[in-house]
Amino acid sequence: MVIGVMLATVRVCAATALLAQQLPDSIANFGLKQFALSAGALSVVVLVLDAPIAKALHGAASDGTLNTARQLDRFGDPSGFGPIIGGVALAGLVTHNGRVARVALHALESVTLASATVQVGKIIMGRERPYSDPDLDGLDFLHYPSSRAFPSGHTAAAFAMATTLGDAIDKPWARVSLYGLAVGTGWARMAEEQHWLSDVLAGAAIGIVSARFISGKTKIFGVRPPHVLVGPRQMQFNWTF
Repeated sequence: MVIGVMLATVRVCAATALLAQQLPDSIANFGLKQFALSAGALSVVVLVLDAPIAKALHGAASDGTLNTARQLDRFGDPSGFGPIIGGVALAGLVTHNGRVARVALHALESVTLASATVQVGKIIMGRERPYSDPDLDGLDFLHYPSSRAFPSGHTAAAFAMATTLGDAIDKPWARVSLYGLAVGTGWARMAEEQHWLSDVLAGAAIGIVSARFISGKTKIFGVRPPHVLVGPRQMQFNWTF
């Protein structure tokens, strides 16, 4: 409900702007090869790194560390990214800046796409979270709906936000700060024993690819993002497959 209201608000803010961009004929494509390589790399992480890291973190976090983790993981939670997107949208509305409104829209769409992709992954994989895995081997899958560790939704949303805003600001300090927060979100989810390392890495990849797809910098299996053109009296929607 909240995301739906935010989406409607951002679209109103962007009503005076040209939201569609002319995409180049040749852009990066995330296809079967990239998917296979990513799956292979994550499989190695699952088998080699997940268990040792989870066992090292198990019960090791102090109260101060956990408090820090709870603050950092808000960057990937609606209570954190919602006000950020809303603030950017409001800035675009107040200043009548179509570019700022477009950034807010892209950020919301990126987070929404990343979150939807994550939910599909959770349904398919049904992985136990570290805190509910007695032997901490990281190999307990296909237990959905009780288990939904893989991939990390907070991390996906955080990296979608970081990529969208970092590309929009296009300054080294902004990218370092935003990606630092996103990495901190991933660390927080591991410190809280909510996710394994591979969950976090998968979430980060989903967030980055989602943001680049929405901005028109990456195709996914050959599919480009939709074009939306909003004018004072009309709206045009075009999606090429």
